[in-house]
Amino acid sequence: MDKLRNVLPFYKRKDEKEHFRHNGSLLLEGLIGCFGGRYELPIRSFSAGEVIRATNNFSEQVNRIAHDGSKFFRGNLQDRPILVKFGGIGRRGTPAWVEFIIRGIVVNSQMSHLKNVLHLIGCCLEFELPAVVYDYTPGMESLTHSLSYPRNGKLLSWKSRIKIASDIANVLLYLHTTFPSPIIFRDLTLASVILDNSGVAKLFGFEYSISLPPGEKKVEDEPRGTYGYLDPEYMMSGFVTEKSDVFSLGIFILLLITGETRVFKDGESIVTCVKRRLENDPLKHVLDPKSFEEEGYNEHEIEQHLLPFTNLALRCTEEKGEDRPDMIEVAKQLRQIEKSLRNY
Repeated sequence: MDKLRNVLPFYKRKDEKEHFRHNGSLLLEGLIGCFGGRYELPIRSFSAGEVIRATNNFSEQVNRIAHDGSKFFRGNLQDRPILVKFGGIGRRGTPAWVEFIIRGIVVNSQMSHLKNVLHLIGCCLEFELPAVVYDYTPGMESLTHSLSYPRNGKLLSWKSRIKIASDIANVLLYLHTTFPSPIIFRDLTLASVILDNSGVAKLFGFEYSISLPPGEKKVEDEPRGTYGYLDPEYMMSGFVTEKSDVFSLGIFILLLITGETRVFKDGESIVTCVKRRLENDPLKHVLDPKSFEEEGYNEHEIEQHLLPFTNLALRCTEEKGEDRPDMIEVAKQLRQIEKSLRNY
């Protein structure tokens, strides 16, 4: 019970119904606001008791999955392994953060059928901050962790890195094109991608997602996301667009390319660093140096297969949105790059 109090210091069973009514109303409003009448809710609503029992009082924390200050716990629900995400970056009682969590549930619920989205089983609305319940498989870890601590001592191959970028671009494209109004993810980082035990990339953390107004190409909102990944044009103007996700994806790819996990190093951004190196050195000196010891590409192969990958990332990180490619073009080029390397 001590661990339960550490995770839920303010939890009171008598407040469950009040939280359920409040959070349930927000969930319904979010579904209608995002998708109108065109939505299904293929997820379960769990009671607080079910979640507490399934996680054995939140006793097994998973530390290789870090995101927005939340905590993750392993559990078992009717012989099904689960991952419970609890908490977030907001302070207890902050209405805005409750709404962000609900927004994440709303959008994720319409995306869980995709192979490259972490499968959402359900949620618990009886806590002040709703808990989110995902499928879990042993070996899951954030992409940040995979780059920092190679699994079994083996680095991510270039084929894997390009496939991860391609798969995530396709998820973002789905968000931009499938629903009545485009949805902008807004907070793509290495930490918002989980690799399962087969190395398949799974996007999660839809809390900062925002819909564009019908017929509009931008929406005004306070800049939200992770500094360094955030579109500089959005930060200056306060308007988020589809190109904001393109910028974040460009930063994401540059980190995959260099093997870095931080956007800034010694006061220099990853974009500036890669451009500076390319001016003075062969591409080989820009890419993650450790990878060549395992894969052994020669200079010609590097230029042929990995230079287009790097150039695409740099195009995505242009300061002005109009100078960046559309997500559909990015996704198409990544598929072509992936195919060329697969056939090698």
